[in-house]
Amino acid sequence: MKYRLWFVLGGVLAVIALIIAVNLLFFGGTSVANFVDNEFDRDTSQDFDTDVRSYTSGEKPSAVSTLIVTDWKPLAQSADNSGIYLRYSSDAVVITPRGTGSTIQVMDVDRAYRRYGHTSGYWGWTSTHGGDFRGRGPGAGK
Repeated sequence: MKYRLWFVLGGVLAVIALIIAVNLLFFGGTSVANFVDNEFDRDTSQDFDTDVRSYTSGEKPSAVSTLIVTDWKPLAQSADNSGIYLRYSSDAVVITPRGTGSTIQVMDVDRAYRRYGHTSGYWGWTSTHGGDFRGRGPGAGK
């Protein structure tokens, strides 16, 4: 009888865990890319590569950035005349003006670095792929 109670309790906990997992998968999202996908309209015409997902919004870039940053705090962020750049652990979000609204592009951090190289310091890197790296091994000079 005692073991039966544990099996029932284990089954109930498994059902609860399954419900939570399904809700996170379909409604909550587990990354900034999922958040952007749920919040903004997809626009494949702005995809410049197969690894880039583009979206549009009727809001200005600053309003779009505020919405994203409120729920997903970036590791680094920057803004210049060309747009707003948000860096996350594996994704980058680039928000640029488009008419009276915005284009939002989600891509891999490395892809964003290559495309928007002028933002290297803003992404949290101090040099362009190790240009200032001093640990070249014995005899390399310092």
